[in-house]
Amino acid sequence: MQSLYRSLMRKYCSIIGVAALANDSLPRRKSRSAVFLVSVLAIYASTFLFEQSVRGDALSSSHREVLKEIMVYTDGAARGNPGPAAIAYAIFDHSDRCLEKDHQTIGNRTNNEAEYEALLWALDRAEEFTGESAKFHSDSELMVHQVNGVYKVKAEHLKLYVEQACEKARRFRHFKLVYLPRENPKIQLVDSLVNEALDKEGF
Repeated sequence: MQSLYRSLMRKYCSIIGVAALANDSLPRRKSRSAVFLVSVLAIYASTFLFEQSVRGDALSSSHREVLKEIMVYTDGAARGNPGPAAIAYAIFDHSDRCLEKDHQTIGNRTNNEAEYEALLWALDRAEEFTGESAKFHSDSELMVHQVNGVYKVKAEHLKLYVEQACEKARRFRHFKLVYLPRENPKIQLVDSLVNEALDKEGF
């Protein structure tokens, strides 16, 4: 039992960053005192880890707030229309540094549905980097013009997508969604991610 207490003491001391107590510091006969000492160290270590976690979250939040503007590129496609679909996004800062990119399959969708789901996913992710200015880009002329109010949304199932996109867009102080041709290098990047996701699943 004494060896167990000593092992726990060394573990908790390493967490809080203090030198391990000498073996003589642990009572050899009074087991209650040993249990008490180890329990105090455990509580202190838990508190220390919690504070470190909170401090880390605060630093991450501060870092995100520094990003005044981000550029986001999205793409979605289905093989079969409707058929197996995938979506992707890539987020860049003002110096053209890629902050994050990702892709995933989403089951059977039409091409338009996939484009919208890519936008919605990217809107959620972009919020992690800034609440200021976010400029989104897509090669879906239909989606861009529908969200911007240029095209009327006739399909009922797309109206919900538009409403969700507009609601999420309001989280940013400045939001812009623009059309880019598929020849654009960044659009080609997210397009390749979409194809990678579909190829990986064997579609």
